[in-house]
Amino acid sequence: MAARFRHESYLLPVIAQSQRQYMNSLEFSVIPDGAAKDAFIDELYATTEASFRDEVPPEEFGERFSDTRFVVARRDAKLAGWLSLRPPTEGDDKRAADRGWHAMPSHDLHDAEILARLFRLAAVEAGSEGIIWHSRKTALNQQVVEMTGATALRDLFRTWQASPKRWPAAIAKPKDGAVVYAVQAPLPENLLAKFVDFLTRAGISDCSGETCTTTWDADSVAQRIADWDEGGLLMQWLEHHDLVVAEAYAFVWSDEMMIHITEHHAPSCGLIALVAALLQRIPAAYPDIRVATVELQEDERARLEPVLASCGFEDKGARTLYHLRPQGTPAL
Repeated sequence: MAARFRHESYLLPVIAQSQRQYMNSLEFSVIPDGAAKDAFIDELYATTEASFRDEVPPEEFGERFSDTRFVVARRDAKLAGWLSLRPPTEGDDKRAADRGWHAMPSHDLHDAEILARLFRLAAVEAGSEGIIWHSRKTALNQQVVEMTGATALRDLFRTWQASPKRWPAAIAKPKDGAVVYAVQAPLPENLLAKFVDFLTRAGISDCSGETCTTTWDADSVAQRIADWDEGGLLMQWLEHHDLVVAEAYAFVWSDEMMIHITEHHAPSCGLIALVAALLQRIPAAYPDIRVATVELQEDERARLEPVLASCGFEDKGARTLYHLRPQGTPAL
């Protein structure tokens, strides 16, 4: 899914250039910077798909981790798991007020013991402020929370999911006159103008330049669509009374199709048709997807939860923000 946190770096003391701990045949280490970090990024890059490497050169891939430290687990010198560790976000919004470095484990790591040790070592590396991370309330993640003693700060989103076997029922629902477009670049001028109007009316932020604005123009919308089309996003628009009133786009995360919905005075029947149209496109584009996922913020739930329920989605619980500080650190 596109990232939900923005990271601004500032200097903190380096707790240790390399920390190593052992658990059975596992070796844990922190990689803050330098040649070891460059080598690890090269190792990660080599594990990406060939199609990704064709589009993203190694230099661009490395730039994504410029302010990142890594905490790594190896078993017999082979990579067994890792997480990225980034400095706290600065700013005035709610997420920036959360104390702690941002920790994010690799999405394919499903060993609770390794995860817990990575988080503990990351908390030591981060220092007195500790680390924060977010995860769904699955059995694995709850086990990790119990093993680390992490504190739940708040729920961020509500997770709704539907497996492919539930999609046909949504696709078969009558569209009740809803006009839904499959969006691909370049856009016809009439649709481009309608979407400029929609993004501005809906108050969506354009942060493509040095500052953010909620006033869009044709060039910025055309670039947005071109970038997303090139990135493989599946995108749909809903039109009502000759106005674009909603968009939905989907992107792959591991074996999930993450769906994001933005609406502005859209009818429920139209939103159902919008989601159904997106579900219909997924199997041909990404046949290995095992589940479609929508994460709703609190102010979206009343409007969109009935729509998702009608499309066969089920409430799977919250995504929660957790905080962990080094053992023995005094309370803030």
